[in-house]
Amino acid sequence: MTHDNEAIYELYEQLAQKTAQMRAATESLGPDPVEDATGQVSVLVDDTSIDISIGSFWRASVRPEALSGVIMETVNNAFIARLTAWGESFTQDAAAVPSSPVPSPLPSAHEISELVAAADGDTFHRNVNRFVDTFSSQLSATLAALTERANQVHHGKDAHNHATVTLDSSGTLIGLELDVSWLHTADGGAVTATIRAAMADARQSVAAATPSAPFEGTPLSEYAEGMADPVELIRMLTRGG
Repeated sequence: MTHDNEAIYELYEQLAQKTAQMRAATESLGPDPVEDATGQVSVLVDDTSIDISIGSFWRASVRPEALSGVIMETVNNAFIARLTAWGESFTQDAAAVPSSPVPSPLPSAHEISELVAAADGDTFHRNVNRFVDTFSSQLSATLAALTERANQVHHGKDAHNHATVTLDSSGTLIGLELDVSWLHTADGGAVTATIRAAMADARQSVAAATPSAPFEGTPLSEYAEGMADPVELIRMLTRGG
């Protein structure tokens, strides 16, 4: 194994360890939600979702026209708590935690060597040149497509249009509008259910717009699988035709 390969796998191991530390840091927050000052708005954030709950006596503490702002502030505080935990995982005294085993580079390197040795030289060089030309010419368009995708926002409503939520492309809540006139008579359970229904509607939009592979739908989509797996990339480049 070359020095470069050793350096790459050492970096991979360091990244795996840091990822494990970050995961442990967020898990240390526990299942307890973050609450607003009144205790009537609570937000629970995990790796895949945001859950918002409104207490039974919320109107005694929060004005209806202020509720959406209080909810968004509490959501932000929940994310700040997670970011703080992540930041602590980067300190010198961050606790060491077991990470996933680093895969050995030897099987992949051996398979790549066999593929290259068995390939037709002209075909291999033609495919490599085509890959380089395509990658160079389509990179800007691909980055533009990925940027546009990342900047997309998705809206969702409940069945009665009492709540409208806005999620970014990762599913993070970035906006919330509530029907203030309805809030004057809505109890905490109804508000909670309404927000959850709107969130579910918006998540369907996010899921529909999220490709199964990062480069899917871009000019470099034909190389998406190869760019994620070096063995598959060599397999593509040594394929005839």
